Amino acid sequence: MGENKHIKELDAFAKKYLSELPESTPSSNFTANVMKNIEQLAVAKKPLVYKPLISIKAWLIIVLAVGVLLFRSVTSSVKEGFEVPEINFSFLNEFNFNNYFEQLSVSSSTLSVVVIFGLMLLIQIIYLKGYFTRKFNF
Repeated sequence: MGENKHIKELDAFAKKYLSELPESTPSSNFTANVMKNIEQLAVAKKPLVYKPLISIKAWLIIVLAVGVLLFRSVTSSVKEGFEVPEINFSFLNEFNFNNYFEQLSVSSSTLSVVVIFGLMLLIQIIYLKGYFTRKFNF
């Protein structure tokens, strides 16, 4: 109940002060002035500029560091350089991978649905890439 009274008081206050304000009319070229200001804002707006995540300077530093590491590894002796430890993969011979997929059977309808889904996904990817390329002008 107290809230409604408060709202009515605010409404009466707003009506009183709005009635005291003088009426104003826009100038004859108001629309032309607004459109001119919009055009100026559109011109002042900066276009979207492509900025790579890694700058050219950063790529040069990366290439230089890799080059120095490669040069150092080639010119240093085997004792000073980094040695790759040997890994024994003989434990893989204990596993028998031959008979895992012999029991697997896929119906022709399932296979055709998977192929059609893959094609549709590929088409959508190509279409969306073209759409976003045109939209953002990259």
